[in-house]
Amino acid sequence: MKTLIHEIGVIDKQGVKHPVNFQAGLNVVTGKSSTGKSALIEIFDYCFGSGENTIPKGVITDSATIYYVALAVNDKSMVIARDPKTPTKAFFRRIEPFNTEEIQLHYFSANYFRPLEDFKHYIRDEFFLDIDDVDESLAARANRRFNQKAPRPSIRSFSSFMLQHQNLVANKHALFYRFDEKKKRDQAIEHTKIFLGLVDQKFFHLSQEKERLTAEVRRLERSKETNKRAVDSYKQKVGPELSQLYALMGFEEEPLSLEKVLRHPQNAKDELDEIIVPEKINHNSDAITQRYNQLKLERTQKTSELRRLQRQTASINKHIGEEERFTNNVKQFSTPTHVHISASVCPFCKTEKDTLQLSAEKLQQAITKVSGNLAQARPMKAKFESSLVTIQRDTEHLNNELMVLSKQIEDVEATEEKIAKNKSLYENIIMHKAKLFALLDSLNMADDSNIEKSLKELRKQLKQINESLKEYDVENELKNASIKVNKYMTDIGSHFEFETSYKPINLHFSFETFDLYHLTPEGEKIYLRSMGSGANWLYCHVTLFLALHKYFAELGSKCAIPSLLFLDQPTQVYFPNFTRDNADTFDEQKSTEAKQRTEKERPVDEDIKAVENLFSQLSIYCNELESSNGFSPQIIVTDHADNLELSNGVKFESLVNGNRWRKRGLIDPVS
Repeated sequence: MKTLIHEIGVIDKQGVKHPVNFQAGLNVVTGKSSTGKSALIEIFDYCFGSGENTIPKGVITDSATIYYVALAVNDKSMVIARDPKTPTKAFFRRIEPFNTEEIQLHYFSANYFRPLEDFKHYIRDEFFLDIDDVDESLAARANRRFNQKAPRPSIRSFSSFMLQHQNLVANKHALFYRFDEKKKRDQAIEHTKIFLGLVDQKFFHLSQEKERLTAEVRRLERSKETNKRAVDSYKQKVGPELSQLYALMGFEEEPLSLEKVLRHPQNAKDELDEIIVPEKINHNSDAITQRYNQLKLERTQKTSELRRLQRQTASINKHIGEEERFTNNVKQFSTPTHVHISASVCPFCKTEKDTLQLSAEKLQQAITKVSGNLAQARPMKAKFESSLVTIQRDTEHLNNELMVLSKQIEDVEATEEKIAKNKSLYENIIMHKAKLFALLDSLNMADDSNIEKSLKELRKQLKQINESLKEYDVENELKNASIKVNKYMTDIGSHFEFETSYKPINLHFSFETFDLYHLTPEGEKIYLRSMGSGANWLYCHVTLFLALHKYFAELGSKCAIPSLLFLDQPTQVYFPNFTRDNADTFDEQKSTEAKQRTEKERPVDEDIKAVENLFSQLSIYCNELESSNGFSPQIIVTDHADNLELSNGVKFESLVNGNRWRKRGLIDPVS
């Protein structure tokens, strides 16, 4: 997002304004220690909605009554501000066109202050983050307390891409501001696809609908599977009941096959109504006797098979027990390490014989070999246990089959007993017919034709949603974005003074993980924390953020991230003693630094050349992007360095633009 800071300032308790003015492109605020340079990045962060006031305590905080930032977003100017006495509120007001003279104490009317959260939402809309719901999963939302929505994209996530504080700009453990808090880190990474314009509100609604429809498809498929199991269970019961009915009727052949009955249960009921009538009963048939004998034969065979499985189970359990005992005995067995045999002496000639010693040694070798073989014997317990599980399952299945057969045999015997007691045969037939028809009705109830119809419609809707989501292709877009940034880093990094072992620098960054590493020619990934020297860490930070903002600038208004970058004292890796810089000029401080260095340390002039190259590359970067994109990210550097010679011919004084704090500070004159 094209963004430009006009000025950052403080209005003190006497109503006096202390502004710092900025221009497009590269800006440098230079000066000695304790002048308020580092306060600028903190004032911006505070005015940009930070819940914590981290402006350094001292003259500025003692004097300030209002902190403010005047900026333009897509050429529309506005002023944002904070009153430290009311930290729960923030100020927002448009100013068209921007006129610094209007910004006085009376400008910050209480009417323009609003609750901090409302302020963040209002500013968020200025950057076209008009997304209300960023949940891709409603199931995930349901698991949150009070069914809360996921946090919406916030302007606070922008600060991770814009601010490189003094303790961060050359940090080897961290790259991004606020990433020390996992929650904020995860939100910034998750919202990046929104900031880059890769997704919109429709994407999240489509994702939610996809999840809902997918869950409904799975539910119906489970219902279909449940119906299938129910149908299979009913089908297994239909066959015996139909056979029993035919046997009672005395039919020698099946008038209606089981296959036809199962294929069309309702039609089968109509046909059976015509078949199962008193007139068609064959009282002379022995069909029921044949069925009874067949059932008993099947039960005998199943019983024999069950006994065989039971014997196998007992045998396997015995083998498992024997192996356990064998293993325990092997563990207790120890191989002798020494052989102690006294020499044998002939009682007559007193001659010593060593044959017993040789035999003992051979025995020891044999024992060692046997014990080694025992130790290497592969256990069979696992295989036995697997076989046992299989047999147990087969046994359970056979038991179930035997129960069914026994029940059928009992039904035949009960029917014969009733007939013997002068009960009507047809009454028994009617009872079995009723059981059969109940089973057939269950088959009709389990019909999944309606489920299939619903599944077809849901799958059609899912296909349409997937086609719509393909248009976003977020995963590939993020990978392509990473490839572009990596390409830019290769070019930008080649102009910085990385150590020889990291040349040519080959930095890689991922928008999916936000990891940064140097890839060696051998394919080894060297992460920032493993790269030695502060200069390497500094250049990794600068290279990455310049590459990111170059990519953001290319996206133009599609990207919501403001085109701003603060670098607070990046040259501290070359001049760590400058934190005590109290000289009236930079040249004086440079001379002091040179005197303090030993012969083993790098000369100050070499560090000055590296610093001049850093600022030269920043200037070249801004000018090139201005030429190619029509605007450049605004880079604000606060540092001690001054009077530098830039390689592109740009005058350093034009970058300072009056913001030299050697004789004064942000508020009070410096003595």
